[in-house]
Amino acid sequence: MESRYESQKEKIVEADSIVFSAAITNEEAHIFQLLKEKQGKHLICPEAKVYQDFLKAYSSSSGYHIFKGDLDTLSASDVVISFGVWFQDESTEATSLVHKVLKEKKPQFVYMHPIEDARLQTSITQFIKYEVGSEEGVAALLAYALLQDVTLPEEIEDILDDLDIGYLSAESNVGEEELESMNSLIGDKTTVSLIIGSDLYTHPKAEQIAKLIAFLEMYAGVNVLCIPPLRNALGVALICDLDDDVQGQSVDYDTCKEGTYVNSDKCVYLNNDTETLNISELNSIATIVGLDAKNFIDYSNQLPKDKGFQKLSDDDLKNHCISRVIPQERIRDFTLDEIDDLPVYDGAVTYTYRKVENAMEKCLRESVLIGSKQFSTATKLQDGDMISFEIEGVKFERVFKIDTSMKGTIALNPTFDINLSASLLSSYRFSRLAFEKINNQKIGNNDE
Repeated sequence: MESRYESQKEKIVEADSIVFSAAITNEEAHIFQLLKEKQGKHLICPEAKVYQDFLKAYSSSSGYHIFKGDLDTLSASDVVISFGVWFQDESTEATSLVHKVLKEKKPQFVYMHPIEDARLQTSITQFIKYEVGSEEGVAALLAYALLQDVTLPEEIEDILDDLDIGYLSAESNVGEEELESMNSLIGDKTTVSLIIGSDLYTHPKAEQIAKLIAFLEMYAGVNVLCIPPLRNALGVALICDLDDDVQGQSVDYDTCKEGTYVNSDKCVYLNNDTETLNISELNSIATIVGLDAKNFIDYSNQLPKDKGFQKLSDDDLKNHCISRVIPQERIRDFTLDEIDDLPVYDGAVTYTYRKVENAMEKCLRESVLIGSKQFSTATKLQDGDMISFEIEGVKFERVFKIDTSMKGTIALNPTFDINLSASLLSSYRFSRLAFEKINNQKIGNNDE
């Protein structure tokens, strides 16, 4: 009987573009990269692509191909700052790992986000709420605040001196006194970590933000962790030369789960969900490019060394972290654009993020849009109203629910079926809301 991957193999051979999730293994990603190099296949993985672009911009400013931060340093940090991280997002286990560190180690924690998170209240030392869309300005303010007392190259000093701090502060709603309070928290403490999240990777000014954040790693000695947006987004971003758009005939690839992943700590680890030392399904795909490995390690040792992957021995496979991706030096070559007017998101806004469901939740879950009483008043929605709306061409039908612990006019749009849309995966997580009730009466913003 023909295996599922023999069938996929035939479709891959015929396809011009391969569409896949950032949950594939490093070894699958390597095979796809060979298909691109030898046969010109287009590789489409939207979440990994925006992350890859962010890391490339970061590298141009930092001088290393990836961020240098790690979880051990995070655990030992006196102060932890999160920027653009929504801790209820379940796209990757990294978010829960970071949350665990915050609860156990209890550092001074500065939470920077447009939405207050009631679940973090016991961990937060300072909440800096910024306006939706203003992340570029906030990144500039963060760089300005943390580099004030640092000796900098003249070109970096000139960049910071040219910032209109008053304008950025007013438009982002981040007061200069809030930045001073954050600096007071840091004081003379030697270990500071900055956690970067998915809100920033999909921002229209993501590359500019990445370059500004990299200054903090390079000149302020901040331990920067850029949390991957999906399980193996870091591995895919390092291995594959990803494309923006599908060309010609395409195939949607479903991972065989044979192989390794890279987590936010740059640890390469085996997939525990399956018998990963079995490579029969990897071989089914690999034969397209003439590969036919006898052992699992033969695939792993082909992962690109210039991207920081290490040569493995059989003994390494006994460890949970079988190796680490080592940051590689790169030539610094960057330019920063002048910061234009920051965007304004007036009225009702939604925030879309991924939730993972187990079998029980699948039976019980209700597709909901969750907002505050203030959101309810602004939109004239009542608890239990059924509405529909579109984001990036994807239609959502939701039951509106009021959460009395929430504040403001941003509603949460937790999503289980987000894999359906490439445009949604790679788009900014905040959206202006225009919706219809069941009676088709149009209410809310016009997203223009």
